[in-house]
Amino acid sequence: MNDESSSSSTPGDNEQGDERGGSPDSLAELLAVLEREYATLLIKLSAHLRSPEAAADALHDTYVKLRSLPPIRDVRQPVAYVYRMAINLALNRMRRDARAISVQMSQLENLPDGMPDPERSALAVREMEHAFGALNALPSKRREIFLARWRDGRTNEEIAVAFGMHKRSVQKVLARTELHLRSLLGRQKKG
Repeated sequence: MNDESSSSSTPGDNEQGDERGGSPDSLAELLAVLEREYATLLIKLSAHLRSPEAAADALHDTYVKLRSLPPIRDVRQPVAYVYRMAINLALNRMRRDARAISVQMSQLENLPDGMPDPERSALAVREMEHAFGALNALPSKRREIFLARWRDGRTNEEIAVAFGMHKRSVQKVLARTELHLRSLLGRQKKG
């Protein structure tokens, strides 16, 4: 008889693939070890990886990996085998994530700064003041029709009813107001 099978542990221990010397005959036994020792493995991996989330991810990856492997025989310490497999998978994930982060960071370094400089900010403030001045210089009815359309998002039909006008008259007022504001602000119509 083999020395391992005559150890001081109970017969039931070796049949379940105990880490002290059992020899699982299939992946099903390694999966059983993973399930049975999950809490212990999670604690050990959390300490090793310094992250309970990384440890849980590593154990999940270990389960998936074990499910996809061909049968493994003669694993003398199944708990140690599963623990080492989880560590290796966690390290592989960290390396993969680090490469992805370094690529993303290098791409970000090449992007231009989107923040306007003080000169552009001051120019934008002046343009807004000019636009509000031009809007306030409009006759009140034209201004109210324009704001009803562009600020409030009302349809031409709603504006026509609210101001007691025909829809076509609202369209004309909006077109004339837009042209007037564009000419005051020095903007050309796109398209």
